[in-house]
Amino acid sequence: MAQTKSKVSSTPTRTAAEIKEWYEKNEKNISNFAKAQNALKQLVDPTKSTTRTYSTFDKTKLRTYMKNPPAQYKNLRNLSRYLYYRSSVYRRLVWFNATMIDTNARAVIPIIDINKGGDKAKVLKSYYDTLSVLNNMNLALEFLKAYIIAWREDVFFGMAFYDDTGYFILPVDPDYAKVNGAYITGDLSYVMDMSYYTRHEDMVEWIGEPLTSMYRQYQSNTTENRWQQMPDEYCVCFKVNIDDYEIPLPPYMNLFNSLINLADLEDIQAVADEANIYKLVTATIPLSNDQDGVDQFLVDPDTAIEYYNKFVDSLPDYIAAAITPIPLDVLTFGDDQATDVNKIENATKTVFNTSGGAQLLNSSSISGTTAWQGAIKFDEKYATSSLLPQTQAYLNRFLSYKVSNPAKVKMLETSPYTKSTLKKEMLEDATYGLPTALVVNNLNGFNELETLSMNFLLHDTLDITSSFVPLQ
Repeated sequence: MAQTKSKVSSTPTRTAAEIKEWYEKNEKNISNFAKAQNALKQLVDPTKSTTRTYSTFDKTKLRTYMKNPPAQYKNLRNLSRYLYYRSSVYRRLVWFNATMIDTNARAVIPIIDINKGGDKAKVLKSYYDTLSVLNNMNLALEFLKAYIIAWREDVFFGMAFYDDTGYFILPVDPDYAKVNGAYITGDLSYVMDMSYYTRHEDMVEWIGEPLTSMYRQYQSNTTENRWQQMPDEYCVCFKVNIDDYEIPLPPYMNLFNSLINLADLEDIQAVADEANIYKLVTATIPLSNDQDGVDQFLVDPDTAIEYYNKFVDSLPDYIAAAITPIPLDVLTFGDDQATDVNKIENATKTVFNTSGGAQLLNSSSISGTTAWQGAIKFDEKYATSSLLPQTQAYLNRFLSYKVSNPAKVKMLETSPYTKSTLKKEMLEDATYGLPTALVVNNLNGFNELETLSMNFLLHDTLDITSSFVPLQ
């Protein structure tokens, strides 16, 4: 096949901050929200009344998807996106798991050859260089975005950009990416379908590397070079279902039917709430029988209508009126709202109970301290067992590109719900001489470099310990 010359010209190097700013301005044009809307169109029957939205879901399509999930993973992923925007319960479930990993709960450990003895200057340089990179990465925010997508769609693909301006992960469209292996550290690598950028050449030109080189390689042979390996330094990939590299299936796809049912119930309740306030008030013109036994109006109809019109003008929108010679009571359209609310509550509990995790979101079913602590530990293990090791593996691999002799990052198995307990255990360990001080302050929300800087400021610069004496 004849080679084609790349249309992409040489571009200036963009900083991580510039790429982040560009993405935030253009996210709506390149995000996956449109695909979520397409999922809605596929699941809505347009022949049904749009005023009764609780009956518009075509669950037949969902059942079709579930018969062969590996073949329907794109449809299931789009449905997951839609439900994430549509269902507050599903959003809470995704966020609950995504926020389980605390990126500050870590230990940074310089590797020392104990046979040769530690070179203090070398150890300090390794430690400081590693802390400087970590301090500049804003891990809490960047990884949270990745975790949310991973829990919603099973896999997150991204391009990492790092320089003096900071660290930013550019999300990659999962329809044009697939896992193709794992690094020796244990985190995943992926390849990207560069045909995506035939419609986004401006993006390639603006961002520059690594897209420029990848796109040029693709254009040299658009058939054989369609799938390009994401360069190691830029490659970020997290997957919840780590037992299956090939097929990305939403972790909670088995809940989709229950979530749709819950959305149906909520829509039904909204209709019931609206109907409950409506009333029909009737104005009756009295009748009498004359001597011949014929009914006669006691009030002139024209006069009655004149007063009726004044009466109607004073009514709020949700109360209707009628004038009739037939006696009628006030009509209401209410239903048993308590029953409807109970149905929604029970359906919500069912979703949480069958999710496999997130027991804390249904805390009313947990009684006793032991059960509470057990539920926390189970939820924590469920949410972190896959992504926490991948996070640690990625961080150590990434640091190897940025630091000549990086220290090792060890992520701690804890969560926002259990880190106070871990902190107490480490404080107790410190009384036996174990080196846990920096980790303890990590759990307080300060990273290592911040702790060391604060300690230097307090003791060596301001001499706070001499100026502020604790009360005896």
